[in-house]
Amino acid sequence: MRLHITHISHYKYQPAVETAQHFLHIKPKKTNNQTLLNHQLKISPNFNELIEFLDYFGNPTHYLSLTSRHDQLQILSESTVQTHPFFEFNPASMDQTMGLGNNRMQQHMGGDSSLQNDSASTWRQMQSMEQLSSPMQQLSTPSDVEPTISSALSAIGALEVKDFFTYRASQSYNPASEFLFDSPHIHTLTLFNDYAQGVLQSQSVLDALNALMNQIHTDFVYESKSTDVNTPIQTVFNQKRGVCQDFAHIMIACCRAFGLPARYVSGYLLTHPPAGQARLIGSDASHAWASVYLPLLGSNKGYWYDFDPTNNRSGLGSPGDDYVTLAWGRDYSDVSPVRGIIQGGNDHQVNVAVTVMPID
Repeated sequence: MRLHITHISHYKYQPAVETAQHFLHIKPKKTNNQTLLNHQLKISPNFNELIEFLDYFGNPTHYLSLTSRHDQLQILSESTVQTHPFFEFNPASMDQTMGLGNNRMQQHMGGDSSLQNDSASTWRQMQSMEQLSSPMQQLSTPSDVEPTISSALSAIGALEVKDFFTYRASQSYNPASEFLFDSPHIHTLTLFNDYAQGVLQSQSVLDALNALMNQIHTDFVYESKSTDVNTPIQTVFNQKRGVCQDFAHIMIACCRAFGLPARYVSGYLLTHPPAGQARLIGSDASHAWASVYLPLLGSNKGYWYDFDPTNNRSGLGSPGDDYVTLAWGRDYSDVSPVRGIIQGGNDHQVNVAVTVMPID
């Protein structure tokens, strides 16, 4: 599926901001399930510096510096992404065709971007440093390996995975173990272990995780504006209502409390308007879900399996081909679309508009 995503963040400040430094996570990743075909970033007002790099988790990240006084900031990100069945490539082809494997930087100085509707104005655009060609075009069409991998993972018990990640002296390091521990938004309190233990310890790991996802989907009510990014996870658990970000945090907390490494994934989901109604531009929103690392016992391989408790959907590397991954990390704090430090602007308003459109 080919999808076009427009993500606009518009900030208004009072009083004006004197200087600002921001980190942006609004460029989709290249993953086993998707290929980034094109990306452009348009920013107003003029920026002093814009640097693109890969962060600790391998996410495309932009550092944005504005040293001129401004009372508004608009960031427009446009992406075209091709989603496809899980494609297992080797590290060499990943680096050559997927643009991963090294922490490259691209720097733009003295941006003169303008978002005014004026043909005489030139927008300062940052074109993706990746080529527009797709590895799906460069490599032979892959077979659908997901059923085979999922079948192998289904034969493993959740308790076996827990035992695999139990610390032992002289144990080999597994990078996924970094996602076993507490993080700023996720604390693996006893209540999460109590909530999940009965489901997780009694079944194969895939069945158990799907059952846990379904349990969260059933027990919690989606309610817009019932929480914000600072609402403690314990509060969400007690009130049994929240948004996709909260439900992802709940599932991750349950997995970590039990002993399974889990990470937070931010991205987009193609939504469908009611029958007979046109798709509304800007009416979509960012989305979030959980991903759990499952080792193939007896080998040196393992896979991240994604779970979306908001919509009760799961899949190898992605819950579905209508999902687009932006970034992943320990929790929301690692992958928030825009974060940073400003001088001034004590009061500010933000308006975010997201549109996900299928391309025929």
